[in-house]
Amino acid sequence: MAPLIRSTVIALLSSAVAGHGGIWNYSIAGDWRPGFFPYYPAEGQHSIQRHWIDFSPIVDTTSPALVCNNPGDYAEEYATIDAGAEIQAYYPGWPHDIGAVVVWMAYCGPDAGACSSFNGTGRHWFKIDEAGLLSGGMREGLWAQGKLIANNNTWAVTVPETLRGGAYLMRHELVALHVPFKPEFYPECAHLYVVGSGDEVPGEEYLASIPGVWEDDGKELLVHAGVGGEHLC
Repeated sequence: MAPLIRSTVIALLSSAVAGHGGIWNYSIAGDWRPGFFPYYPAEGQHSIQRHWIDFSPIVDTTSPALVCNNPGDYAEEYATIDAGAEIQAYYPGWPHDIGAVVVWMAYCGPDAGACSSFNGTGRHWFKIDEAGLLSGGMREGLWAQGKLIANNNTWAVTVPETLRGGAYLMRHELVALHVPFKPEFYPECAHLYVVGSGDEVPGEEYLASIPGVWEDDGKELLVHAGVGGEHLC
C-alpha cells in the first residue's frame, strides 16, 4: 500500500468565485451509481453516498461535518468493488479550478452493513490519493481541481489492490483555495464493500483523525497524516 504523506497547502490571494457543488454520481468499475441529490426529497432515493443537505462549504476544521458533510450519517446502499478496481466521482458543474483533491478510506468492519453503525469520527482514515498544485505557479498554474474540471468534472482513483476485504467508507475531499486565507472543504462519503484476496491494512502511523487532520492558522493548512514531507504546493 502506498505510503501516506504530510502536506502543506498555502491559501491563495485570489478573488472569490461564486458557486459550489459536490459528487452527484459514481462509476464503480464502469457501473454508474447515483449519489445523493441534496436538493431533492430524500424519500425514494437509493444511493451509496451519505446524505448531505446543500452545496455550502465547510470552513471550520473542527466541525463534525468535516467527516462526511452535513449530516453525513446515512446511506441506503453499498457498492461492491474489487480491490484494485477504479472508482470515478463525478462533480457536474464544479466551478473552482484552484485547490486540492484528497481521497481517504476508513475500515468499518468485515460485514457488508458495518458502515451503517460507524460514524467515521476519529482516527480511522488512511489516504489513498492526493493532488494539489500539479504545474506552474500558485495563481496561474494547474491545480488538481483544474484537472478534475478538464477531465469531464471527474476524479478517478483506484482501490488498493492488496487491501483487506470488508466494508469501507470512501471519502472524497475537495479543498478549494480560491478565497484568500479561507479554505473551503467539500467532503462526501460513499459506502463500499471491497472484495479480493488481499489482507493488508494501514499501520497506525498512516491513520488520521477527522476532524483533526487539518490545522488552520489563517495562513496555511497543515494536514497531520502519515509520514514524509512532500508538499502539495
